[in-house]
Amino acid sequence: MAFYNTFHTVLVLTLAGVLTAGGYVSPSISHAGGVRAGYETTFTCKSANCIPQCAYSWTLKGRTFNGSALAWTPGGLDSIVRLQCDAFNTESGSSRSIVTIIEVTNPVSVRPSPALSLPVLNQSFILDCTGSFPGLPVLWYKDGQAVAPDASLGLVKHNTSLEFNSLLTSDSGFYQCEATMATLAQSKVISLGYLLSFDHWSVSISGPDTVFPGTQYTFTCKTNCNINVDCSIRWPLRGTILTSTYFSVSRNIVKWIPIVPGMVQNLTCVVENTAFGRFAEVTKAVKIKGSTTSGSEKVRLSGVIQLIFFVGLLFLLDS
Repeated sequence: MAFYNTFHTVLVLTLAGVLTAGGYVSPSISHAGGVRAGYETTFTCKSANCIPQCAYSWTLKGRTFNGSALAWTPGGLDSIVRLQCDAFNTESGSSRSIVTIIEVTNPVSVRPSPALSLPVLNQSFILDCTGSFPGLPVLWYKDGQAVAPDASLGLVKHNTSLEFNSLLTSDSGFYQCEATMATLAQSKVISLGYLLSFDHWSVSISGPDTVFPGTQYTFTCKTNCNINVDCSIRWPLRGTILTSTYFSVSRNIVKWIPIVPGMVQNLTCVVENTAFGRFAEVTKAVKIKGSTTSGSEKVRLSGVIQLIFFVGLLFLLDS
């Protein structure tokens, strides 16, 4: 699941114009601004050769809007929406449509504070409504119900933080905040949520601690979450160069043929669910044994190492 490229649209269907007495009907959608929850985005539908002028309508989230321009402010609940524009030639009666799939980024999320802290029974715990604006209204929800402060639960920092004095099992649940954006319309955004749970994910990497050049080894990231259901798997390089003649990643399994002896390679596995604000990770240090290569061998290997490094960047580096 971070800031942010604020607009991403994928054109999934483009229909060619229809030759009519009044000209071609070939709609296209343009936009102004980024698609970001809490901020208004304007879309414009046009037809290159529509004589006389076409009539336009939009379909968004099951609702219909008329006109060539559509202004929309996402509320944060949707990460992907389908937007359709219909162009209608009033003289010939012909019409054509265009559809885009829009990805909406959400600037507001619920995160623990400090960032890497985990909930522990009978200990204090803080959740922050990140992306909110101090001084503007913030509301909190647990499992869809409004949260009210009491003796064990406080709202601090202008309601931008939820503070548990001593966690109880009854505090488990899915927490969201609703923040008011500092825009002219002061629109409201419901955040990405955080699943407060005391059943923490465990993660480990199986495989040898010592390897030798030229031999293929398999490493498996083991976790107690359901991969591709509760969590996803990443193997980030974290700035290191992985030298190899062969390296493949298939979900939680890495296959690797090391190439350069005498170095230590760190393999990191991250399991995460960005929507629920949960993650766990582990790093395994693997020592490559064997005799050190000669100077001429290092020169011959350098090109391979660089190739592997750049290929690795495409698949492994954090986004």
